Amino acid sequence: MGIEDAIAAFKAGRLVMIYDGDDREAEVDFVIRADAVTPTTIRWLRQNAGGLLCFVTTREVGEILGLEFLSSYYKRRGFLATAPYGDEPAFMGYVNHVKTKTGIRDVDKALTIRELAKVVQLAQRDPEEAREAFKANFYMPGHVPILGGRLGERWGHTELSLILAKAAGVPPAVVLVEVLGDHTEAMPVEEAREYSKTLGVPLVTGTEIKSLI
Repeated sequence: MGIEDAIAAFKAGRLVMIYDGDDREAEVDFVIRADAVTPTTIRWLRQNAGGLLCFVTTREVGEILGLEFLSSYYKRRGFLATAPYGDEPAFMGYVNHVKTKTGIRDVDKALTIRELAKVVQLAQRDPEEAREAFKANFYMPGHVPILGGRLGERWGHTELSLILAKAAGVPPAVVLVEVLGDHTEAMPVEEAREYSKTLGVPLVTGTEIKSLI
């Protein structure tokens, strides 16, 4: 399965696996469009991926909602804010929807993610209304990290998943989680390729995704 299969799967609300590359994190992430996420999806990812589950949108949408990169916040206070692979992390905040109970449960995360996806779509039509909806319907800190993609500046899973979303013609609202499996390190890419075949999930590389630009 190649890049066209990945685009089709993503558009249909199915999982895709992305390997960023040997020269970066050398990790594989599961990605899926956020508006397709259910509590069952979250449970499956928790049990079969094991990394940190995050909500992804663009930097511009994050700023519309009133967020800033946490790396900027911490740098102003004199803390280190650059990862070993050279990038500043993409985190812009941690949220729960106001109707969640604790925020950590699969049903709660699925609710927060689906509602964030709605706000992202609203931000593309009416930025001011989206910001007010975000302020009224989410509280911080919470259990769903929001990542802001710096397209053209950074080539992490955050940005690669957004490029895939654009190619699929869907809003920039994505969920991703690293594939760890039974390892204390990231699952090796060759093992992840076999895993993708077993699952019937397309696995594509950062290089393949960059070819879409």
